[in-house]
Amino acid sequence: MATSCTVLSTTAWCVDRRAKSLRVGQAIAVGFSVCSAPDQLRESAQTWAGDSKDPRAADAKSATDTENGAGPATKPEHSSPRGGPFQRFKSDAGLVKWNNRQFTLSLSNKRGGVGGVPNLWLRDSCACHLCVDPDSGQKNFSTTDLEDEPQVQHAELTPDGSLKIIWASDPVGGADPHITVFPAEELAAWCSEGPWQRGRVAKHYNPRRILWDRAKYEDLLAHDRCRVSYMDWMDSGDAFWNAMTDLRNTGMIFVTDVPQDESEVQRIASRIGPMQYTFYGWTWDVRSKPQAENVAYTSQFLGLHQDLMYHDPIPGLQLLHCLSNTCEGGESLFSHGIRAADQLKAESPELYNDLATDQVWFTYRKGEHHYYRAHTAIIRDRYGGSKETRWAPMFQATFPQGLGGPGGLRRWKRAATAFQKIVESESNMVEVKLKEGECVIFDNRQILHGRRQFTAAQGSRWLKGTYITQQTYLAKVTALEKEIASRKAQPEHPPHRHVRLER
Repeated sequence: MATSCTVLSTTAWCVDRRAKSLRVGQAIAVGFSVCSAPDQLRESAQTWAGDSKDPRAADAKSATDTENGAGPATKPEHSSPRGGPFQRFKSDAGLVKWNNRQFTLSLSNKRGGVGGVPNLWLRDSCACHLCVDPDSGQKNFSTTDLEDEPQVQHAELTPDGSLKIIWASDPVGGADPHITVFPAEELAAWCSEGPWQRGRVAKHYNPRRILWDRAKYEDLLAHDRCRVSYMDWMDSGDAFWNAMTDLRNTGMIFVTDVPQDESEVQRIASRIGPMQYTFYGWTWDVRSKPQAENVAYTSQFLGLHQDLMYHDPIPGLQLLHCLSNTCEGGESLFSHGIRAADQLKAESPELYNDLATDQVWFTYRKGEHHYYRAHTAIIRDRYGGSKETRWAPMFQATFPQGLGGPGGLRRWKRAATAFQKIVESESNMVEVKLKEGECVIFDNRQILHGRRQFTAAQGSRWLKGTYITQQTYLAKVTALEKEIASRKAQPEHPPHRHVRLER
């Protein structure tokens, strides 16, 4: 049987056969592994080798057949400076080569290849019931139990395109052989997806991300995007997954027709995952009160910002359920931080670099709570693109003396002023007066939010809020990607209603 298992990655040489060239890349060779117990080895080997009653006999049969002109051969190749001479096995599915240290695969039909995959990594990836507990999903052995260079008795690409490896004298199996199989679809992923690892959650980077301005977001709303009813959100149908897709791609959605119960924000959050606990509690109330411990709990104007920049971890999602909003004023403000960062980069790369290089200190000090963290205002990914923003002027701590050398603070101020001008521009900022029964969900690491001043003497304004961690959010995004993949695999049928799972 095969079970999922998260394993390590390795730097490898990727062979692009279509380009007929070698390139250095991060080929992460991960897949479902099927490993036979000692008492099952004979049966498993027979499955792979036809009528053969022993895996070694099966290998000998292949070699004999080849010598007689009936099939491929397993034979030594030229010596390698690392790992000794290579063995090779060629079949219709492709060519596999290995020695005492590493594997190289070359898939047929110009499907690419991968090389430099360590034997140790392949053996450590085994997920059979001996290696991984089928109930808990946890490993039954340590990587340290394995040999530095696990020995291979035989390997081949099978007719269905899978990679089969028979490990010789395996220590985990009590010195008996193990059989490992990596399915064809995963071999293809090794060759085409770059850094890839079984069991990982969705990547933070989203190529379908929509960096909206005011006109774009209003257009999305006008076309029934970024909005879902409470009943549909609480269901697991198409509308829920469509809304999750909009949240993933735009960073902000609205749930409508929410019951007027202050516990509903917890139920809405539960559709994504567990809430994040902070010193504010599991949930918190945004309403004006005297001697407020947070500027959000006043009626004052609240400039665009992101929450808990001083906290670890910073929340991934924020939810605000409107229970009452009858005051004059109090409109909610939203702006896309990544759009503003990219606009700054296009207009002034030097100022962008200052915000992506010089750190800002954020703090919260009230009573027994003392939090303090430093970030750059713009977080870049490993490719240099804008990944997240960190913007909360009202929670900035004092800058250290001598920041960035002479003129360092002035330089940062010029860059921050340019960013603020962009993010607060009328063309980039969405203004919404939340209605009773609406709940906004937004990405706290990309979307900035604020509020117009309101008159607390007349009417009331009460929002119930909670947070969800980035890890929990990405776990749900992983489920979303699986849902989309399953929809692609299903035969097309006339839908009962419009489905928008793909962007």
